[in-house]
Amino acid sequence: MPVKKVDRRTVIKESLTVFRQKGYHNATMSDIAVACGLLKGSIYHYFSSKEELMKAVIQYLHEWYKREVFALAYDTGKSGAQKLEELAAISEQIFYQEPGGCLMANIGMETANTYPEFAELIKGFFEEWIAALAFIFEEFFDSQKARSIAELSVGEIEGAVMLMQVYQDKGYLKRAHQHIKQRFIAAEAAATEKA
Repeated sequence: MPVKKVDRRTVIKESLTVFRQKGYHNATMSDIAVACGLLKGSIYHYFSSKEELMKAVIQYLHEWYKREVFALAYDTGKSGAQKLEELAAISEQIFYQEPGGCLMANIGMETANTYPEFAELIKGFFEEWIAALAFIFEEFFDSQKARSIAELSVGEIEGAVMLMQVYQDKGYLKRAHQHIKQRFIAAEAAATEKA
């Protein structure tokens, strides 16, 4: 097997794919080394353990979502409905193309009782997601109600992703996004009626 030189970021990105396909417990450092084109022992030059690598993957993915996805919610040049439409489009693009569903939810469920340090990092990801959706819904609801709707929305999306995987039917995710957008449209219509 040819051995190549890779950087830490490449190891993280390749690991993300392996963890998405195999889960945390079933993925080995050998699997990750092979995905990176490295000898097994070489992977330890980048990360001292699988736990350290998983934390780096979670942080990397969280930062990517924060920058590329959640930031869309704070775009002042777009309406709430437009923001929800964009968030739905990127969500569908990600979950339709990536096998295995949501890595954060999968790793969270798989490791909740064995690696509490992962749970804390994963909570940070979900808090960012909830906050982004709550910001959109705060246009028509007080902050407590907006957060409640955002939490429900994230739960709907995660449930839809799981059902989409089980039934091999992308319609679950599309319907969840439509339901969330309908909630916003109904609130917008009620606010217009009052005005």
